[in-house]
Amino acid sequence: MKLKYKIFITLTLTACLTLLLTIGVMQLSIRKNFVEFLNDVEFGKQSKMLNLLKESYEQNVGWGAFQGNPLAWHTLLAQSRIDDRSNHSPPPRFHDRRENEPPPIPNDPGSLHRRLCLFDADKNYVAGKCREDSSFDYHPVLLSGRTIGWLGLENSGEIRTPLELAFLKKQTRAFYIIGFGILLLLLLISSIVSRHVLSPIRALARGTRAMGQYDFDTRVSVKSSDELGSLAADFNSMAQTLKQYETMRKNWLSDISHELRTPVAVIRSKIEALQDGIRELTPKLLDSLHKDILELGKLIDDLHRISLMDSENLSVNLKPVSLLSVFDRTIDTFLIRFEQQRIEILKDWNSGDLPDILGDSVLLGRVFSNLLENTLKYTNSPGTLKLGCQIKNKSVLVEIEDSSPGVPGDNLESIFERLYRVERSRNRALGGSGLGLSMSREIITLHKGMITAHHSSLGGLKIEIEFPLITNGQKKIKNECDK
Repeated sequence: MKLKYKIFITLTLTACLTLLLTIGVMQLSIRKNFVEFLNDVEFGKQSKMLNLLKESYEQNVGWGAFQGNPLAWHTLLAQSRIDDRSNHSPPPRFHDRRENEPPPIPNDPGSLHRRLCLFDADKNYVAGKCREDSSFDYHPVLLSGRTIGWLGLENSGEIRTPLELAFLKKQTRAFYIIGFGILLLLLLISSIVSRHVLSPIRALARGTRAMGQYDFDTRVSVKSSDELGSLAADFNSMAQTLKQYETMRKNWLSDISHELRTPVAVIRSKIEALQDGIRELTPKLLDSLHKDILELGKLIDDLHRISLMDSENLSVNLKPVSLLSVFDRTIDTFLIRFEQQRIEILKDWNSGDLPDILGDSVLLGRVFSNLLENTLKYTNSPGTLKLGCQIKNKSVLVEIEDSSPGVPGDNLESIFERLYRVERSRNRALGGSGLGLSMSREIITLHKGMITAHHSSLGGLKIEIEFPLITNGQKKIKNECDK
């Protein structure tokens, strides 16, 4: 069954059950309230009856005149003319009956002769046609502001007279007409609501099918501001993100194929020259081929490491390490090359002044190697490399800046993108695959740190890296592990 039918049927059944319950409760309520209203009306007609009862109570100093004397009670009822069949007839005469014989009681069960009873101040029975299982509505009999008794009207809970039944039928008919109208209105509302709810869902379904066919330009137009509108906005945002990733994926594949094609083509051309006898196999040519293969292997290793980072499978061994010790060891491996290119290294730190950080010494060495390699590739000779390290707030700040040439301001944020290269002084002709800084940022992120690029006061590029210091909780864990 389709969702729209399920929603429609659910709303309709809920509305019908609610309507039936409402009508049932209102029917019971109107019957009860109507009977109570009729009883109140009857009590309102008993002013003469109440006066006669008060006179009898004063004369007899109590209700003794009615106790065990049905004649006195029915005579009082007849004198008060309360019977609904004798409201407009003279009071009955009792001279035709024998002495001590009570007046005849009307056979009508709705007659007040059969429904009115007298009770004392404590609601104990005094007189009247009373059954043990009867329930009464009570009206006080007051004398000088004091309750001397209660006039009880049997509450049968039934509507007896044709006029009362006709009134109830009219009310019931009105309820059914109103209920039928409400039902039609609810059916209309259910249909509108089901269409309104399902319209954005159908739009989302169409968009999902389109995205399944790699159409990331599809968008869902939902104007509502409810949860479905939020879902549509999230869908559009997801489609935009997937489109960006698809563009990046295509560019990534294109750039990788280009990066791999270039060194392979160089190596192939040199080997083909040897095969054709154009060039001779010399130690210099072997060194050149070896260098080309090493560069190709480094590129493949970088791509493999980045793929491990993307799949979160890169092994990271975080433990307290001396950041400056790692930095010093890395610099030592580059000293000869810096001297050959006449690039002066200026260090501004004291190894004993900085605490350890939580890191992987191998990956951190890879980051520092990438940064130093970039300086060798891009800094003019002679040049300067300035290295600094200090504590800033709750982190360790490492600063690496070199001399000219620099990076244009609009390229500073882009240099950390994969396969990105500045198309001015720092270009492909000077070497580099555009993966070093991207991979460095991923490694720094794994260390909960942050890397940013700025203009250097020396005229080149300044890289700042912040590493968080080891917290007290991490120190406690380290001490427990050492034990």
